[in-house]
Amino acid sequence: MGSTVTGNTSVREKTFPRPGSSSAVDSHLSIVELAKEAVDEDTAMLKENNPSGFKMQRFLVWTILIIFLIAIGGLGATIFVFTRASGTNEPADQRPSIVPCCPPGWIASLGNCYYLSEEEKSWDLSQDHCFSHGASLAVASSLEALAAVHRAGASNHWIGLRRDPGQSWRWVNGAEFNHSSFEVHGGGSCAYLTASGVDSAKCSTERRWVCGKVVEPARRQTDPNERALRY
Repeated sequence: MGSTVTGNTSVREKTFPRPGSSSAVDSHLSIVELAKEAVDEDTAMLKENNPSGFKMQRFLVWTILIIFLIAIGGLGATIFVFTRASGTNEPADQRPSIVPCCPPGWIASLGNCYYLSEEEKSWDLSQDHCFSHGASLAVASSLEALAAVHRAGASNHWIGLRRDPGQSWRWVNGAEFNHSSFEVHGGGSCAYLTASGVDSAKCSTERRWVCGKVVEPARRQTDPNERALRY
């Protein structure tokens, strides 16, 4: 075995296995080893004889790799954005419908749900009925809230305002009544709505009542057929 070097070119003489001297597997392995040695020699010579060229080559390789990765990332982000956009631009009739926030039979007004009874009870029994439905007799601590209760259709209905003997008016939530909002007429201990404002009567008097509670967060309901198609 020998090698001849001329300038920067190196030619290595290798003796290939004779066809009958080894198996086909050994022959293939020898060829792979020769190719690997040739690549290693070229890299070593470039690094030894031209260091700046070797660094430049390595820099270019890394630059191309980084640009390729950035391009792949940008393409993936673009596909994701267009996919999300196409998903939100569904026809209006295919979008999930908003489920009413108030229970059936309740009326939504100014961020609250109101239930107007048809039967008549005393103030205490009316409050018990509201409490059993997760609510209370309606609280209207401002003119806006009072107007909302009126818009719900309440008239001659008990509301959640009463006073104990010798005490001031208080709402069922514990808040003190603000007389600057509106006046309570009459000499009773429990308040009810009228067409003109708020009056009071004996708490044992039977009349209709209005329950109130805060509107629950909105929920969306998807068409069962559409949900089945997604899966």
